[in-house]
This record gives sequence, structure tokens and C-alpha cells, in this order.
Amino acid sequence: MPSTMQTFARWVSTPETEAARLAVEMVADRVAMGRIRRETNPLFLHGLSGCGKTHLVAALIHELATRLPEAIVKSVAARELVDGQSADTDGWQSSSRDDCNLLVVEDVQHLPGRAGNTLARIIDERIAGRLQTVCTATLGPAQLPRLHARLTSRLAGGLVVGLMPLGPSSRLAFLQDCIERRQLPIGRDVLIWLAKLLSGSVRQLEGAVGRLEAFVRMHDRIPTLDEVVEQFRIEVESGRPTVERIAERVGRHFQVDPRVLQSKQRSRGMLVARQVAMTLARRLTPLSLEQIGAYFGGRDHSTVLHACRKVESGRDASLTGALRQLHAELA
Repeated sequence: MPSTMQTFARWVSTPETEAARLAVEMVADRVAMGRIRRETNPLFLHGLSGCGKTHLVAALIHELATRLPEAIVKSVAARELVDGQSADTDGWQSSSRDDCNLLVVEDVQHLPGRAGNTLARIIDERIAGRLQTVCTATLGPAQLPRLHARLTSRLAGGLVVGLMPLGPSSRLAFLQDCIERRQLPIGRDVLIWLAKLLSGSVRQLEGAVGRLEAFVRMHDRIPTLDEVVEQFRIEVESGRPTVERIAERVGRHFQVDPRVLQSKQRSRGMLVARQVAMTLARRLTPLSLEQIGAYFGGRDHSTVLHACRKVESGRDASLTGALRQLHAELA
């Protein structure tokens, strides 16, 4: 995970991201040696924005450039892919053949709806030609309902690895690594406070270190904890979870209008989203069950309790994963 050049050497290993790093290094080895295996093709990396996917992809490309200078690599955004009948897919079609050792397709969650078959066909052709494909997205294949079933099957048929948001101890390790690389003698009390305050986003952590570095340059001294608390006052105030923030984030995740979560509607998709929002509100806010129920359409406390038990039962793996990601992002 980052600094200047994004390489494996600059990656900070943490329990939440170690599996992804190992998977990408294994793919680098196999591409460099020309030993592409079906079980790792395609490699599908998923995680919330800022968790390190871009760094790992950049590190993979850098590694191939070093070990196999003649390798041809192409990286494209999924939103650029259109229906296979369009002439605009020429670049993609050529990428699927033997002129491209590695094809990276980023942000698959933004893939246009009609382009699913095109990407599935490209993956099939590259598997047959023993050419590596790497895809990234914010969610795993099973959690991307807009994708065509054929494409979901291809993506899930390779190696699927998730990057989880960093927990407090990993955030502290990341911050420590960043300040050591920049030779900033920041006090440990400051780093511990920041690790508790900030989310698990690598970008946010790096931004915090950048602000500390700017303070040192401007004042020619190391900031005290009180000064850092004041500098990050807005983050402290805006970071507290509220039922409104929870409803808005859950709505975006499930692609429903947050205002409808407060209605009486009971469609399947709406019901699941509302139950997840209730569960998060119970976990992350001081509101009572009665207050949570009142916000989400005037429901009583027993309805909220039932929703929480159902979501937390663990019977639906994709729902459990969504709850874990949303909790980590909002906490």
C-alpha cells in the first residue's frame, strides 16, 4: 500500500489484506513464468474504495515490467466496455487474444448492463489461450446483482479474494509505516488516536499522514496530540454514525432510495435493505429499539429485534459480508 511508486515492497501487510497480496504475487509469478493456471484465472479482487486494490494491481504491473520486460499489459475501466456488437470494442477484442499477457478490468461494478456477455466471452477466450485476466470491484461477484449470470459464473470460477477495511491495530501499523518512510517522528499517542478515529480506508490514512507532514513543514516542529485533535475536529464531528447516515449508505449499497426505507413498502429488496439498516442503527447509535422502529416507517420494537436477529443469523453469506463491510465503513 502506497507511498510514491506502488510496488510489493511498499505494501504494508495486514491480516485484512494479506490473502490478496499473496494471491497477486502468485499471479505475478505465474504470468512471468508462463504458467497460467485455471484456478487463478481470472483473479477477482474486491473491497471498498481505498482498501488497496489499485496498489496491488500497480504492483503486479510493475513486477511484470521488471521480470518480463516484453510482456504486454492492458488496463481498462469496465465502464468503457460496450455491447459486443459495437465497433468500439475493438480494443477489448484485441486484448482478449495473444497480444496481451495481462488484462486488468477495473471497477466491474460499473460494467454497462449489456456488456456482460462481451466480457464473459473475453474471459473465456483468455482462459483458452492461457492468458491472465485480473478484475477488481467493490463487491464480490455474488453481490453484484446487475451482472449477467454467465459473467458472474466466469468471475467466480477463478480466484476471488476480498480486501477488508483495516481494523484499529492494522491502521496503527499502517500509520507507523507511513511516518517511518517519511521520517516523521510523530508521537505514538497521536498515531493511536488517529488509528481509532479514522476508518479502514488506506487513502484516508495516507491523507492524514500528509496533513501531519504539512504541519511539520509549516511549523518546523512535531504537533502535539491536542493540536492534532483540533486539526481533525471536522472528522471527529462528522464521523459519528447517525441513523440518517446509515440509511443513506445502506440505500446506496442496495441501490434503493434511502427515503423509501422509512416507508411502509415491503418488497423483497426493500425489506432486506431496511433490516440491514435497522441492525446497523442498533449497533452503531444510542437509539432505542422504539426510536429505530419509529424512524424506519413507524415499526415497533419487536419488528426491529426480529430484523436484527434475522440479519445476524449468518444464514446468508452475502448478506453477512455486506453487513460486515457496511459496519466497518460506518463505524
